[in-house]
Amino acid sequence: MIKMSDRMNTNKPIRKVGIVLRPSSPELKGVFLQTREMLEDSGIEVMLESISGGMIELLGLDFAKIASQCDGFISLGGDGTLISMLRRAFFYNLPCMGINTGRLGFLTAFMPDQLQAFIPHLQNGSYALESHLVLQALVFESKNSTTLLHSILAINEFLINKHELSGMVQIDAHIDEMYFNSYRCDGLIIGTPTGSTAYNISAGGSVIYPYCRNILLTPIAPHSLTQRPLVLSDEFVLEFYVKQRAKLIIDGQEMLDILPQYKVQIRALPQSAMLIYPPNRDYFSVLKEKFSWGQEH
Repeated sequence: MIKMSDRMNTNKPIRKVGIVLRPSSPELKGVFLQTREMLEDSGIEVMLESISGGMIELLGLDFAKIASQCDGFISLGGDGTLISMLRRAFFYNLPCMGINTGRLGFLTAFMPDQLQAFIPHLQNGSYALESHLVLQALVFESKNSTTLLHSILAINEFLINKHELSGMVQIDAHIDEMYFNSYRCDGLIIGTPTGSTAYNISAGGSVIYPYCRNILLTPIAPHSLTQRPLVLSDEFVLEFYVKQRAKLIIDGQEMLDILPQYKVQIRALPQSAMLIYPPNRDYFSVLKEKFSWGQEH
């Protein structure tokens, strides 16, 4: 687990950043121009990602090219934009920061008007750098096959969901190659502590401190009341087999078809995704603010 003293250590100064905007949001052009101006006036070079650039009619650079030159990435949008960018930046071991132009903004660091005061922390490395567990799913052609069909990352969760609107899906679950349970439910969330406040909490799962290293199993609308949420160590390797055609949904953003013969193997990766935050950010204060905890209703 990350201690407060570890988070407060001096980090690498940020001199160049890549910026990614929420898709299908050309109205963010003004926010981007203001953000770029603030950063560049402070001596931080800004590179706009090409898809975002096309959306607001500005020139941009390929994500991989930016990643080879920058010290980190900034997203303009909500948590979904930040999560998508985190998955892409993970392969380059680069930290990310989110500026919230969305609604809840649980993972994003702050609002656009708070950036100016934070820029000196970026420049001198006095920001907090927080590690978040990342899950990897490997989809194999069959139980004993070594033919890999897909390799995918998730920051919040993988969801094995029923393919049809009606009925349920049956999912056989194994831990470290040993069978341990069959879930009959609408779906099964395999989540991270970061994702514990996302779909997981709506399905009755526990909120987990985001810097713990745990894997969460949370059934959605299970057929039996004995099928309860489970919190596991990140050391376990999980395998899942569906009895009917199903869907594998990644962070609520991408989807794959899963057939009964497939093996879906999910594990926690040793490398973490890195998020930049103000040095005084307190997770429990964020919980209170976002969920209105401790307030009279």
